[in-house]
Amino acid sequence: MTSRSAARARGARAPGERPGFGDVLWSEWTKVRTLRSTWYTLVAIVAVAALFGAMFAGGGAREYAEMTAAERAGFDPFASVFRALLFVEVLVGYLGLRAVTVEYGTGTMPVSVTAVPGRGRLLAAKGVVCAGMALTAGWLAGLAVYLTGRLVLVAQDAPVYALGQPGVVRALVGVGLVMATMSLLGLAAGLLVRTTAGALTIVVMIVLLIPALSPLFPEWPARFVLTYWPTMAGGRLAAPRIDPDVLAPWTGYALFCGYVAVFLLGTYAMFRRRDA
Repeated sequence: MTSRSAARARGARAPGERPGFGDVLWSEWTKVRTLRSTWYTLVAIVAVAALFGAMFAGGGAREYAEMTAAERAGFDPFASVFRALLFVEVLVGYLGLRAVTVEYGTGTMPVSVTAVPGRGRLLAAKGVVCAGMALTAGWLAGLAVYLTGRLVLVAQDAPVYALGQPGVVRALVGVGLVMATMSLLGLAAGLLVRTTAGALTIVVMIVLLIPALSPLFPEWPARFVLTYWPTMAGGRLAAPRIDPDVLAPWTGYALFCGYVAVFLLGTYAMFRRRDA
């Protein structure tokens, strides 16, 4: 018997004993990592970040070339580049929601809630696994956006941020934190509607549709979306330059976390009360 087998034997539970959180966590990690769609999504997150980072950088460089000298003084090299992260957020939200909707789609959720009677423990394990993967993928995506955007901007003689400049490292670290939180929003959406298509629709509306339509809103709602909408507020943490007209980076991220926490608590209350 190997040492690992012996350890497992020593840690074996008696019949009817509830699994510990570590057991549930390992089970959820096994579920997620054995899905091919998980790895396809993780690769797509980094690839989309690199591709759209380059595309938006090209657009920013063209704008810079047409600016006057006075306008160039206020040019933000990565204001356009980091817009690519909006599309990454959709993929990260998809990563989170699939942790739930796959089980509903395959009919294995009743098995999970039977094996783990404490639904809060089950949901917490899913959240830890999703957030951990999204945190790592987010850091890689942020680096991909920064590097590809920098290459395009330099190639077209536009200014760039160096890593040592104020706000850049904070923004790159912030990308991972924002994506980890976004995965939990996706998880909550999956719990709410139980289907991949429905949950993804919610994610797309929150991340892309409402902010894109905000210029058509009256002044007050448009200002609210720009400043206090969940993904807009959270995204401030991933922006190198601090804009005095909107929330400060950490304040915006704290508000984003608050939105997601309320959403999760609400969906957890539903999850506890209804049949799996």
